Amino acid sequence: MLDPDVKLDASPLELQHEPWLFNAMIDELATNELGIGFIYSVLAQLAKRYDLTDAVVVLEHESLTTQAFRLAGASVHPDYASRLAAAPGVYCEPDVVPAAELEAVRTACQLALSLHLARFTAAHDALTTIANRRTFDIALTNSTVRSARYGWAFTLVLIDLKDFKAVNDRSGHDAGDRLLRHFGFALRLSVRQGDVAARIGGDEFAVILNNAEGHEALGFVERLRENVIKAGESIEFTTGTATSPRDSTDPMELTRIADSRLYAKRGIIHR
Repeated sequence: MLDPDVKLDASPLELQHEPWLFNAMIDELATNELGIGFIYSVLAQLAKRYDLTDAVVVLEHESLTTQAFRLAGASVHPDYASRLAAAPGVYCEPDVVPAAELEAVRTACQLALSLHLARFTAAHDALTTIANRRTFDIALTNSTVRSARYGWAFTLVLIDLKDFKAVNDRSGHDAGDRLLRHFGFALRLSVRQGDVAARIGGDEFAVILNNAEGHEALGFVERLRENVIKAGESIEFTTGTATSPRDSTDPMELTRIADSRLYAKRGIIHR
């Protein structure tokens, strides 16, 4: 069994760089960004080095509860996790790995987790956890480049929540934030794999529907309305769409067209 009583109290002088671990990091960086995949890769290499039957690394981060990663991505069931120490560390079966090497593995995995979360935070809206404006702008530019070069179609959908300011004024910002979170969750459920959903303003959202000529947007909007109802919120919204390459392959022009169509639905003259 994994021994949760193993103490990883090696002094700084003992925490020498492990050549195999350093090489693993270099190999990972050659093809990927250091992240969750690296954690499982390191556990696999550690298990191979010492002929382990099981290994778990327990990590912590200020934005998360304690996280446990198990060899080969196996589940860490609650009853199994309860046998592990609360303190971060690497727990192995059998317990044959030197303490200094365990600490080196833990440190490398902690770095990978921190980098993964830092990239996620930089790319996503903090309130809704969907993509933020910067990430969306990059995705839209990339989509238009591919559309212009290869003729690949996609549809841009702009979404504006109706009377959101009134919700904030009437019920307060906490109620407004809750509404935005629920809408973001409904939006995430409504897109397909490969689509991009983002919050691009206070109550403004946008979606890139890849491989969509335009009529697919109708199905998306229906899914979104259904998921909003399931979220338990009364949220009305208006959409405007533009399709590339039919309407344009310029991201600014596509946005202008979709924006104009959105405001036309609301009966507002918008320039």
